[in-house]
Amino acid sequence: MNLRQLALAGLAAFAVGGTAMAQTGPSAQVTPPPSGIITPPPLTIATPAASGSPAAGRRGRRNSSPEPAASPSDTPEPPQFSTMDGVWEVQLQPLNGSYKVTYSHLLVTQKGDDLSGTWIRANNDKVPFTGTFDGRLFKLTATDVKKNTWTMAGYAENFSDMVGLLIGATPGDKGTPFTASHRKKERLTEVGTGRKGGGSSAPPTAPPPH
Repeated sequence: MNLRQLALAGLAAFAVGGTAMAQTGPSAQVTPPPSGIITPPPLTIATPAASGSPAAGRRGRRNSSPEPAASPSDTPEPPQFSTMDGVWEVQLQPLNGSYKVTYSHLLVTQKGDDLSGTWIRANNDKVPFTGTFDGRLFKLTATDVKKNTWTMAGYAENFSDMVGLLIGATPGDKGTPFTASHRKKERLTEVGTGRKGGGSSAPPTAPPPH
């Protein structure tokens, strides 16, 4: 063979070898692994959870501790009085503006629904009375030595306060409003001897009817 033939043969062999490499190279890269082999997943490292905030920690401690037991409500104080017995300070409050508030006292004794006692007015003037009480409503009738009669009627709250109307002995008297307070430690020897608020201890005299 001459040199020309040798060169052509070498070029042909190189071309054939390059084609074979081009055909086998890509196919080797995309060939899937054998069916029996399982490719393991990529290894991942778990990130530790962030620690709770201080507020969350406090809440956790509060929830874990037992709740304090509810304390019972305070027991209300018992009423000071359970009967009408005792000393009542009476304040007469005339509707007519020309009269001042006057003070007097009732010394009351209760037996069941019956009331009795003494109405102490100015200058220690004592007028006996009798009456009734049904647990709320009362009515007292006082008569002096001159046969003058007064009537006190109204209601009592918790044996501590009275609200009522005093009807005088004068004909046509429309009545004088009054309130009375139950005095717990009033001394009987001092009742009817003092004056309060510049007022008199005597009940007002009703104006004559027109």
